[in-house]
Amino acid sequence: MKFLDLQKNILSGILLEAQGKNTHLEHLEDNIYNKGFNGAKEAVDYLYSLHQMLEGESDTKVSMTTKWDGAPAIVCGKDPETGKFFVGTKGVFAQKPKINFTPKDIEENHPDIGLQDILKVALENLSKLDIQTVLQGDMLYKKDTLQQGNINGEEVVYFKPNTLVYGVPVKSDLAKEIMASQMGIVFHTEYVGGPTLADTQAKFGFDSTGLKQNSAVWFRDATIKDLSGTITLTDKEGKDILSAIETADRYLKAVGKPMFDWVEKGNDIIGKDFMIYLKAHINSNIREMESFEQDPVKFSSDFTQSYIARMTKKIDGYKTEQKKDEYRQLLVQGVKFLKEHVNSIVGVYNLYLKLIQAKNLIVQKLETIRQMPTFKETEKGFEVTGEEGFVAVDRDGNALKLIDRLEFSKLNFGSGRPGA
Repeated sequence: MKFLDLQKNILSGILLEAQGKNTHLEHLEDNIYNKGFNGAKEAVDYLYSLHQMLEGESDTKVSMTTKWDGAPAIVCGKDPETGKFFVGTKGVFAQKPKINFTPKDIEENHPDIGLQDILKVALENLSKLDIQTVLQGDMLYKKDTLQQGNINGEEVVYFKPNTLVYGVPVKSDLAKEIMASQMGIVFHTEYVGGPTLADTQAKFGFDSTGLKQNSAVWFRDATIKDLSGTITLTDKEGKDILSAIETADRYLKAVGKPMFDWVEKGNDIIGKDFMIYLKAHINSNIREMESFEQDPVKFSSDFTQSYIARMTKKIDGYKTEQKKDEYRQLLVQGVKFLKEHVNSIVGVYNLYLKLIQAKNLIVQKLETIRQMPTFKETEKGFEVTGEEGFVAVDRDGNALKLIDRLEFSKLNFGSGRPGA
């Protein structure tokens, strides 16, 4: 039962498609709201593949990457149009792209002094890696943001790029590499195609071994290396994970495709805000209750009330009666639709909970392999916590994230960064 060959390409056709630029990764369970019945099947098939991976079945080739908690996102490399080295943020893909070839470009494109400083360090040092493609990574630190201190009785060098704190023992070789560098970054996405940046497509799971080594940059790719040697499932763990997946699978087959039709209809009747409001309601439970609502019937009722409140606020924000009347009518249609589809909303959310249960069992086991020790900062000091989560990548570079949302997302909400 070994965790084998994590860097191989994995079975395609079971993950979400990476649509365009890497601006947002979706949670596995949200696949049922994004893609309906087909998304639900994909999620279940994917969980089966992860279980096989953990059981050490060599014919199931799964590539997993760690979701590092870095910031900001840095896009860099060889501009496909000019051949020149550049750095930037995701703004390089904007309608009016902010591509920086020189320090002067950075100053003109980015008024924030702090961001200017980061991008100038990136421009000077990432050019030393001889990058021949376009990459995206998460900035971990600049040299002047590294700190040393005692965490849980051990002297460490540590950095906090976003929400999590990363720390390694000062006397370790890894710490020496970090302290000798000017910056740290983790690469996770390559952009391929052209002829311009706007024409490129995202491929997750970049392998950084081909980059030129330079002591000025401590870099890694996000692919999980077999740091601890193995992940071993006990018989009970293997059975518990498989049982949770099979429970979700049986339920999906029992309810069938008609149960999911309301997802597509909702977008047609209520509009694009429908799915936004639905996901916002789920996240509000995490933020306010520190839990997912466990009663699907109550979830449906609460979502209807949440939808009414959000639409009412939107209506109040319009100045003209014509616009207010337009959205009042939309609100009436939306409430009618939700009440007509209560059973379906309840049924799909029931599956949502079952997918989360199976996913979390897998995530808990994956967390036994750590790229680097991680901590959360509290009033009492530093507490050990898990990594942000994991990203699964197929052979085409498409990706989906697996995160224990009741752990890391709560940390994000508390820090004012509800992006998990």
